[in-house]
Amino acid sequence: MTVQFSQGFSNQCSWVNLKGYSLYYIWQGHPADEGEKHFYQLKSKPDPEKVEVMSACWDGYAGSYQLSAEGSLVLIRFHYFLPNGLGESDALLEELHGDFYLEFRTHFEGDQLYVPFADGRVTVDQEQWVEVKRAYVNVKTDKNGFSTWIKRFIPDRLFK
Repeated sequence: MTVQFSQGFSNQCSWVNLKGYSLYYIWQGHPADEGEKHFYQLKSKPDPEKVEVMSACWDGYAGSYQLSAEGSLVLIRFHYFLPNGLGESDALLEELHGDFYLEFRTHFEGDQLYVPFADGRVTVDQEQWVEVKRAYVNVKTDKNGFSTWIKRFIPDRLFK
C-alpha cells in the first residue's frame, strides 16, 4: 500500500500536546466499537474540478485543520495536488460539531492515537484517549519463526 499524505493540522490549544503525531482521519464512533467506522461528514465539499486522485492521496485533496485555543476543531483549507506537487487550495472556515475522534499517527503505518471530541470540543483528559501500538517484527532478532515463515513469500533483498 502506498503511504498516504496526512491532513494538515495546527494546534493552538495549550491543554493538548500532540508533538510527534500527524492527523490522518476524523471518525464518528469509538475506535474500539465493532463494525465499520464512518468518516466525519463535513458540510464543506472539495471542488471536483480540482480533485486529482493519486496513489499517495486517494481522496485527491487533503484538509487543513486547526485546533483552536478553546479546544474546537476548524477546517480551514482544502489542498489540491498536481502530479508535480501541491496545487491550489480553497480557504474555508467550518467548525466541526458533535462527537468524533481524530486519528493521529506517528507516520502512516505507525502507532495510532485517537483523541475524542465531545460536543465539538477536545477531551483534554488523556485517560479518554485511545492509543494503539503497532507491532513490528525485527527479522534479525525474531525468535518465534515468523520472519522465517514470511521470508518464503518475500524476497531476501527486502530484509537487508
